[in-house]
Amino acid sequence: MNFCCELGVLRTERNCKGCRRVLKLRREGRPDHHVTPVVFRCMNKKCSKSYFSVRDGSVFEGSKLSIHKILVIINSFCGNICEYSQIRYQAQLGEKRLSFETTADWLSYCREICLEIVARESPKLIGGQGCTVEIDESKFGKRKYNKGRYVEGQWVVGGICRENGDIFLATCPNNKRDAPTLTDIIERHVAKESTVLTDCWRAYDRLDQDGWTHLTVNHEYNFVGMFA
Repeated sequence: MNFCCELGVLRTERNCKGCRRVLKLRREGRPDHHVTPVVFRCMNKKCSKSYFSVRDGSVFEGSKLSIHKILVIINSFCGNICEYSQIRYQAQLGEKRLSFETTADWLSYCREICLEIVARESPKLIGGQGCTVEIDESKFGKRKYNKGRYVEGQWVVGGICRENGDIFLATCPNNKRDAPTLTDIIERHVAKESTVLTDCWRAYDRLDQDGWTHLTVNHEYNFVGMFA
């Protein structure tokens, strides 16, 4: 718990929703068992709610796993360990072992966080004169909290400059990957002087109409895997 607080992953204090008093972390003292050993508690007897979860507003919110197990999974992901059996073994702190669904769920969540960070830190424009930018789209599974199952996906467009390795990632608004959506994303992230390389998805045909230097690759004969 102290480790998470030092990193800022967990808050060390918060305000009570009722009386707005500043609450601090206290050891969980209620008789029934709780996964998290500490809690925010309001000592004001006039408040309707006395206990507040330390997980609220954090990466741990909504999960029934212990924070220790979640940290093991995240640490495995950061160490490029994605073998389910190995992660389940390392996270087996008691008799109960993680299910494959829960393991897949958390690995997907870690990828979503990476996607958001890369999309936020992407440079405004990549490519330029004499540069080739490879463009591709992929569907990322979205996480449904507390269920451990994929229920839908989010279309994401990415690009990488062959010459300097600059990249961009962007989610498709309204989860569409039609011609207006893809063209708008490319115009906002790729310099117009670049040569753009895409697959044969018909939505990219609009790039030729808009004056882009546009080349295509047919995945039936040539494999290009940006998101592999």
